[in-house]
Amino acid sequence: MNKAKREYKLSQTLMITAVLACLASALLFLGLQYLSRGIIYDYCKKPEVISAHIEKKITSLRQYIKDNQISLSDLSELDNWMRGKELTEIVIYHDNTLIYSSHTLSPSFSFPSQPKFPDFYLWHNKYILTFQEGTAEVFIKDFFEHRYIDYITYFNLLVFFLCFITIMVFFIHKKVSYINTLEKEIRILEGGDLHYSITIKGNDELASLAQEIDEMRKAFIAREDYAERVRAATNTLMAGVSHDLRTPLTALIGYLEVLEGEDIPAKESSFLGKCKNRALQIKDLINHLFDYFFISTNDYKEIDLKHYPAQEVLREMIHEHIYLMEQSGFMVSSTVELPEGTIKVDSGMIQRIFDNMLSNVQRHADPAHPVRLYSTIDSGELVLVFENHSRHSLEPTPKTGLGLNNCQKIMLLHQGRFMYRQNDHVFTVQLAFPLI
Repeated sequence: MNKAKREYKLSQTLMITAVLACLASALLFLGLQYLSRGIIYDYCKKPEVISAHIEKKITSLRQYIKDNQISLSDLSELDNWMRGKELTEIVIYHDNTLIYSSHTLSPSFSFPSQPKFPDFYLWHNKYILTFQEGTAEVFIKDFFEHRYIDYITYFNLLVFFLCFITIMVFFIHKKVSYINTLEKEIRILEGGDLHYSITIKGNDELASLAQEIDEMRKAFIAREDYAERVRAATNTLMAGVSHDLRTPLTALIGYLEVLEGEDIPAKESSFLGKCKNRALQIKDLINHLFDYFFISTNDYKEIDLKHYPAQEVLREMIHEHIYLMEQSGFMVSSTVELPEGTIKVDSGMIQRIFDNMLSNVQRHADPAHPVRLYSTIDSGELVLVFENHSRHSLEPTPKTGLGLNNCQKIMLLHQGRFMYRQNDHVFTVQLAFPLI
C-alpha cells in the first residue's frame, strides 16, 4: 500500500504544483486587473484627455467629409468612416432633425438624453460640420478607455501565463537538476569510486531511487570487502598448503636421488627411478595448481604490462627455450623471425608460458622428431607456433590441463590469444601477441 502511494507521489506533486501555480497566477492577474483598471479610469476621467480624443475624431471626420464631398442628403457614406471605430458613436442633426446615427436608435430616442454611463461618458458639446448644402450639428461620444482596458488585459494575461510557466519551470528544473546530480554521481560510481555517497533529497520516487542506489552501493562495497577477505584467506591457505606439500616432496626427491647413487640391485633401482618420477610429477602438479590459482584469483590491475620491442623481449626467451630443449636431448628446428613492432607484456608471465611449454616438451614430446618453432604476422598480430610429436609411452602420464589453462589465462590478460590442438600425435601451440 505504501509503495502504491509512493508511485503516484511525484505525479501528485506535479499536479498540486500546477494547481497552485494557476491560483497564484490568477490572483496576480486579478490584482493587476483591478489596479490597472483603476488607473485607466482615473486617467480617462480627465477633461483634457477626453477633449483630446474627441478633437482628434472630429478633425478626422471633417477631413473625411471634405475629401469625399459628402452632402446632407446622402450621409450613408459616413458608414465607411465608422468602420473600425466600434468604440465611437456619432449623431448628426440638421434643423433639429436627426439625419444620421452611427448606431440604431430606438423610436423613443431623444437627444441629448441622460447617459447610462459614468460621468466621464457624458456627451460633449456639439460640433459644427460643414457640408455642401450647409451645416449640421454633430454629437460624438468615444469609449476610448475600453481600448486601453483591452490592451492592459492582454498584457495581464501575458503576465498570468509567464507567471504560471515560471513556477512550473522552476519546479521541473529542480527535479531535472536532481536527476542530473544523480546521473553524475552514478558515473562516479561507474568510475570505481564506490565510497562516493549518493545525494538523497525529498521523499518522492527520485529520492527512493537514490536511496536504493545508495543501498546497492553499500551492499556492493560489503560484498567486495567480503570477497577480498575470502581471496586473501584463500591465497594464504593455498600458499601454506603448497609449501607444506612441496617441503616433504622435496625431501623425498632428495632421498630418492641419494638412493639412486647407492649400489643397489637393478630391479630395485628401476623402482626408485619410478618413485622419483612420480614425486617430480606430483611436485609439478602442485606448482601448476598454485600458478593456476594465483592467475585465476588475482585482479588484472596487479599485472604490470609494459611496452617492449618484440625482438628484445622474445628473442632471449626463445633462444633460452631452444637451448634448454637441446640440453634435454631434443632436436629443434627454428625459423622464427621477429618483427620491428612493439608488444605490451609482463615479461615474467610470458616466461611462465615458455617454462610451461618446455616442461610439456620434456614430459610428452618424442625426441625422435624435431621440435619446430616458427612465426607469422597475421592481422596485426605476431603469432609464435610450437610443434612437437607426442611420445608413445606404456606408462601413462597424468594430465590435468592446468598448465595449458594457465597459459591461456595469461595470454588473455595480455589481450592476446593462446591456442593448442592435437592432430595425429602432433601437438601444436600458438601464441598471438597484438603488435603496437
